[in-house]
Amino acid sequence: MNATPALEQITPAQQKILVALATFKYLTTGQLLFLEVMSDRANINKNITVLKNRYRPLVGSISFGVHPKLGKLQNIHYLTSHGAMLLKENFGERFFVRYPKGKNGLFQQDYFHRVNLITFHIHFNLWAMANDLDLLFFRAYFDKLTTGKEKGYRAESAIPINEEEYLIADAICMLQTVRRLELLAVEMYNGDDTHRVHDSLFYHLQALSNGQPSKKYGLNYGSRVLCVFELESYKIQAMKRLNEDARFASAKKHFLFKSLDELSVDSFFDWWLFDGTTASLF
Repeated sequence: MNATPALEQITPAQQKILVALATFKYLTTGQLLFLEVMSDRANINKNITVLKNRYRPLVGSISFGVHPKLGKLQNIHYLTSHGAMLLKENFGERFFVRYPKGKNGLFQQDYFHRVNLITFHIHFNLWAMANDLDLLFFRAYFDKLTTGKEKGYRAESAIPINEEEYLIADAICMLQTVRRLELLAVEMYNGDDTHRVHDSLFYHLQALSNGQPSKKYGLNYGSRVLCVFELESYKIQAMKRLNEDARFASAKKHFLFKSLDELSVDSFFDWWLFDGTTASLF
């Protein structure tokens, strides 16, 4: 007897939940609602409960306590290994499934940062689909690859700076446009530490100067860094700091800026350079 259910045994709404989790790895109920898997939050939660309460659960959830200002934080949902197996068996091995293969405790330290990065991924994916473009991959810092060494794991978003050093971008992604492949690093900035922003982008500047991101992915042209800010005011401050740093002058077009509030399908193509002028995504 096959322990994994056929996809026909899952309702269409539950299939949408599973496919969304396979795409984004972690999602809140609010994000599933934004993705329009169902039109009602209560129904989403009801179906997640059904998927979790199976003999072999297809979905798991991470629960959190109460934030002093925001109240109860939303649970984070993800595919279990059984859920991943179900999708692979029904859609084939070529259907790429993202799901956590280890402990999920890291969410305890970076809840808001991770949720915001996933929100960006959602907007990027929706914009690409709306414009018949293919977001070939989106590899986040919480996706890990073995290095082949004992206890050796490295984030899939690692980017070489030179032959000895590397940086961990919040994400690295590849977009197939009508003209060529576009390689993009993503940095999601929460809070107000513009000094930290400046330092992290200087590492990207060094990597870009050495052509390392492009070399890693076999491209003979440059890549760009998408700098996304939780707060508009700190986006502006960070842009000002880079504009005043002469080391960034020749690489201005490689750093694009937005705040979370500026993300939408209609405006995703339009970004800011750090001198306050506008630029397109590609």
